[in-house]
Amino acid sequence: MREELHERVSELQEQLRQGNITRRDFLRYATLLGLSLGAAEALAACAPKVVEKEVTREVTREVTKEVPVTKIVEKVVTATPTKAAPKEAKAGYMLVVDPTKCTGCMWCAIACAEKWAAELFPEETKDTINLEFSRIRPMRFQYVDVVNVCTQCRLMAWAEGSDKAPCQEVCPQDAIITVPEGEGKPGFTGMGYMTIDRDKCLGIDACGRCLEVCEDQFGSGISYDPIERKAQICTMCGGSPACVEACPEGALLFVPMQRNGRYYANTPEATAELLYMKMFNKRRDL
Repeated sequence: MREELHERVSELQEQLRQGNITRRDFLRYATLLGLSLGAAEALAACAPKVVEKEVTREVTREVTKEVPVTKIVEKVVTATPTKAAPKEAKAGYMLVVDPTKCTGCMWCAIACAEKWAAELFPEETKDTINLEFSRIRPMRFQYVDVVNVCTQCRLMAWAEGSDKAPCQEVCPQDAIITVPEGEGKPGFTGMGYMTIDRDKCLGIDACGRCLEVCEDQFGSGISYDPIERKAQICTMCGGSPACVEACPEGALLFVPMQRNGRYYANTPEATAELLYMKMFNKRRDL
């Protein structure tokens, strides 16, 4: 069974390398065969693409004196592996969702959950995929899907006396911190985005004030891990979000923040209502 799976995956890699299938198709077929999304993405990255490269070789032959020497130039197409350029971490960006492209496939949540579960609890989660570890949450409402994620919103110093995020302002332990550029763990934290200091966080059982303020006013961007029950917040993967790479439809965009993220921080119900009215020009019945 294992050999058959390896053979099927190798065939898919070869088709991807030749350009006969897209990366999206490769990921879909590989996951249908039983591979995790993370493993499928790693195999897709390993498949070299076919690149045309001209190679000339000269062939000469002597015939009779009446026939001159003939020079034959052949064009050979060779396959050379290409190395993907490393993703540059970006500061001052935010996640934006295009609801017209989102299909509710959950791949963004799967990629996020796999990445953070392996980072925080590698032994406990090595054989499972638990979406409770995801910091991005696609949610299904009546006829519309809402992707709920932290917008890195800020209070307004001139009106509210602080320029911190609302969750930072109410945290009694100062456990929600902003990791400046040059610090943090590449691919996970840093570049001026927020993260949770897990050593300080009291968790949902003893506190939960960050969730209360976010859920009540700004958009429910806080969640809690299922093992230690401590707060989770989108760190934008330190400036290179895994969810954006995983989205097969291009519905997730990582774009420069041109206004306070608080502008986009609606509760999921409010966002669903807004999307429904824009799409159908009427209010939801439920």
